[in-house]
Amino acid sequence: MTRPTMEELRAQVGAQGDKARRYAAEPGTGPAGATCHSCAFLRYTGHAKYPKCGRTKYTRGDATTIRTRTPACRLYEQEKADD
Repeated sequence: MTRPTMEELRAQVGAQGDKARRYAAEPGTGPAGATCHSCAFLRYTGHAKYPKCGRTKYTRGDATTIRTRTPACRLYEQEKADD
């Protein structure tokens, strides 16, 4: 099996563009009113400075930093409340 070319990978990404690396799925496809901030998969790196999506393979760089106010994606799970 051969590796896909950059053009093929860009075609798979489609309209998402650079966001494909940041978010697990298309933002806005999750529950109405939910944001990444309340997702169970939200992770912080760099001394709690940089929010990352735990459903993706993230890096230490800015290319995978997400915005917590972004509307939730279809893989959103409600953060569990502490008892």
